[in-house]
Amino acid sequence: MLKQRIITAVLLAPIVIGLVAWGQPWAVMALFALIQTVCNYEWMSMNQIDKKSARNLAVVPTAMTLLLWFQWPEQAPLGYFLLPVMALIWGAALWWLVNYRRGTGHPVRNAVIKNVAGLLALALMMLSVLHINTKSDGNWWLLILLFIIWVADIGAYFSGKTFGKNKLAVNISPGKTWEGVIGAQLFVALFALLVAHWMGVQWYLLILIFPLVALFSVAGDLTASLGKRQAGVKDSSQLLPGHGGFIDRFDSLIAAAPLYALLMFGL
Repeated sequence: MLKQRIITAVLLAPIVIGLVAWGQPWAVMALFALIQTVCNYEWMSMNQIDKKSARNLAVVPTAMTLLLWFQWPEQAPLGYFLLPVMALIWGAALWWLVNYRRGTGHPVRNAVIKNVAGLLALALMMLSVLHINTKSDGNWWLLILLFIIWVADIGAYFSGKTFGKNKLAVNISPGKTWEGVIGAQLFVALFALLVAHWMGVQWYLLILIFPLVALFSVAGDLTASLGKRQAGVKDSSQLLPGHGGFIDRFDSLIAAAPLYALLMFGL
């Protein structure tokens, strides 16, 4: 398993980093359209839509997201759409995490709610990524977002392994601890100082924003974990050997991207 995980990471990480760093709009759009589409498929498959139908339908939300992106009036800030939808979707997700026993009864109703909410969350991620990439040095800021999540994961892993005693959400994701969350915050704060020096921006802004984004990314991770737990699956799919599926790899980004876009660029 570890060998597969390393091989997959070594093969995929340079592609993602390279395309984002390159910053060509079409390349970033193609990369994240692929991520959104595969995540659409995985989420629908987890929530009572058969795999064949999920495969056929997965591209539809992505196409609608891109249509919205291209048709959005230039004079209207994208935040007019993103902010209220983000508040609704992630407010509901946080409520679900607190009331983690909800979502198992009324299978048809809950499947509809989960699918609509999940697909909207994925669309928000896509729109946020595209928005970030249009900004000055947007490719670097987008790459920095990815590194915030990776640095947080590393910090949480080592802090949790070394000091972890107090469970964060034992009924949702038993492996996560409060010590891991705190460690992730410290790692990301140090990363913020490095980015502030590298990008020539005020350090105190990034040291406030980056840990907050990393903290909120935990909501994406826990929401995906709860979705998988209620669906009775360990991984969202087996498309990435050693890693599971695309949702398993990008669940934190799904939550973090809209908040990062809002705090960094005001949308």
